[in-house]
Amino acid sequence: LFQKIKERNDAEKAKLPNDPIKITLPDGTVKEGVKHKTTPFDIAMGISKGLANNSVVALVNGQGWDMNRPLEEDTALELCKFDSPAGRETFWHSSAHVLGLALENKYGAHLCVGPAIDDGFYYDVYCGGSTISPNDNEGIQKSYDQVVKGKHAFERIEMTKDEALEMFKYNDFKTDVLKRKVPDGAMCTAYRCGDLIDLCRGPHVPDTSRVKAFSVMKNSSAYWQGQASNHTLQRVYGVTFPDSKELKQQIGRASCRERV
Repeated sequence: LFQKIKERNDAEKAKLPNDPIKITLPDGTVKEGVKHKTTPFDIAMGISKGLANNSVVALVNGQGWDMNRPLEEDTALELCKFDSPAGRETFWHSSAHVLGLALENKYGAHLCVGPAIDDGFYYDVYCGGSTISPNDNEGIQKSYDQVVKGKHAFERIEMTKDEALEMFKYNDFKTDVLKRKVPDGAMCTAYRCGDLIDLCRGPHVPDTSRVKAFSVMKNSSAYWQGQASNHTLQRVYGVTFPDSKELKQQIGRASCRERV
């Protein structure tokens, strides 16, 4: 169903006009582009390959935007690396999706929610009566690393609420979110990376290989929607960085806090 909708989205976009647009960078430089063709990644590559490879996400007229998503109008464009607030949030949000796929692969878990937080991210999953403990961390790490090695692109689709309900009918948690938060007749978005498909507004990094320096930080449990009368979920916290040096420093800081 995801692929069918993606092909429809692509066909609709192929019919859109390819008029010239102006792309204004923070320093006032103006680049020429083509509506529905030029992407933030294209603009970054036109400046330098290093900038393109290190940019995590774009801000398009102040709105978070996938680096590979075509621009739709004259644009004020900012390219964000990991060291920016928007870059860090996107990096960790994408990492949460990778963790979600790792937990799906390892446990057959049903995905619930997986946000970025101030010092990393977590994913809540439902494993029936099973629990996830610190003893499972090594296996989770290996499953996560396999997803990263796949270098799966983050692909975005737009679909109707009814299509989303059909897509996620196997997952009571996702259908609950759709029924509560998406108005009838409204459109919603989902992203695919590898075998994972998740409801999400985005944006995301270009592919899973970007979020490779990963560590499980802790495990806990939670209730769906914070209500004790609902299912008990397994929560896995993680953190990622662009390189292993920063990850080791973060783990060291976390260890110091625990000792204190």
